[in-house]
Amino acid sequence: MESTLYQATRPPSIKTLSPEQLVNRITQVSSLPEIYLKVEQALANPMCTSRLLGDIVSEDAALTARILRLANSSYFNFPGRVDTISQAITLIGTRQLQEIVLASSIVAVFKDIPEEIVDMDAFWRHSITCGLACRIIATQRREANVESAFIFGLLHDIGRLVLFKAAAEQMSQVIQYARDTNQLLYVVERECLGYDHAKLGGMLLDAWKLPKHLADATRYHHNPLGCRDHQSDAATVHIADIIANALQNGSSGERLTPSINDKAWQLLGLNKESIEPLISELDRQYQVAVDFVLGNG
Repeated sequence: MESTLYQATRPPSIKTLSPEQLVNRITQVSSLPEIYLKVEQALANPMCTSRLLGDIVSEDAALTARILRLANSSYFNFPGRVDTISQAITLIGTRQLQEIVLASSIVAVFKDIPEEIVDMDAFWRHSITCGLACRIIATQRREANVESAFIFGLLHDIGRLVLFKAAAEQMSQVIQYARDTNQLLYVVERECLGYDHAKLGGMLLDAWKLPKHLADATRYHHNPLGCRDHQSDAATVHIADIIANALQNGSSGERLTPSINDKAWQLLGLNKESIEPLISELDRQYQVAVDFVLGNG
């Protein structure tokens, strides 16, 4: 008879769908909400105005209220009171609006995952922490579009939601095995399933026809040097994810903190002195971001 130790440390035989089948299962029943598609279509028109975008966003009363609250928050520190959605869009900018609507839309797609499978509040809190860390790193590096960096971090573990939604039983086994053997969850995903959540996430964002740099940052956040076209984006998410895991603001299922890839750290030009102000700024912005993404307040 096999020993209990041997059984606990041997990878379980877990059969599930291929990554292509899992992504297809999600896209067949969950497209991005219509409001995001309308905003995308409007922004493709060179005659698009803040008033037109405001009319589109106003179709969703909850989203409108959240954008106004965000525009008046310490996140932006605008002087004076922002009272209308078109004014908020003018101040925030169309690219920022696009990112906000995308974030809200994707949260909505995965809102129905049962609590017994995953604590979605904890999942998004981890993702928000990662997004803020990405945004602050991008700011420290004086990158042109720091708001896209927030979305990189917010969506980096979306592939795990694919697994929770389309292969919940198998994912529960994977999580239990990772805990029993004290291994990193993404390593166990590869060992037991033959692929990990990062690959699935990149495939889903590709299927939704979202920008390639966003899909690449998701796909390669555990292997940033494997990313050919958008290596600094993947490296930013890699570092930010480790910071988020270390801070333990929520969890996407991972109980351990991965090691930092030294070459990714060097690629971004970071140093030890970068960390303390990063965490301080993250703490300052955290609750505002949580209130917006999760619709609190």
